[in-house]
Amino acid sequence: MDYVAFLKDAISGSLDQVMIMGAIIIPLMLILEIAKDFGVMDKFSMTLRPLMKLFKVSDKGSIPIMAGLVFGIGYGAGVIIDSAKSGDLNYRDLYLINIFLLVCHSIFEDTALFVVLGADFTFLVVSRLILAIIVTLIFSRWKKLMVQNVNLQNNGKVDNQHA
Repeated sequence: MDYVAFLKDAISGSLDQVMIMGAIIIPLMLILEIAKDFGVMDKFSMTLRPLMKLFKVSDKGSIPIMAGLVFGIGYGAGVIIDSAKSGDLNYRDLYLINIFLLVCHSIFEDTALFVVLGADFTFLVVSRLILAIIVTLIFSRWKKLMVQNVNLQNNGKVDNQHA
């Protein structure tokens, strides 16, 4: 076996894939940052209100979910942390938002990467959204999560009597 030829092919193929991914990710991130700066994300997050009601999460939870769906876990986590620090969301809301984003985050970027590799766009988006909704709905109905007495200003600690 010619290891040198194998390494050349492996490196060349890897670099080609990195270039394709960069060609997708960089423009997408630029567009998303511009959309965030112009407040487009806030407008789109209002479309998630019915989902928030289904999960029994406050309407303010739609912005972190939308950020996680569009920008991914990194930026979504920043928005979630800001929401927790500001007291906009209680422990239960934060937990359910994290469950949803665990299953379905960065929906456009990740999907675009898999489409380049040959996956079906519609199948990926729909299946991830449906699975995230089902899993989050199950957790939203779980009795232990029905914690209403959470003091997030007290270092985010949960009152163990109600957990």
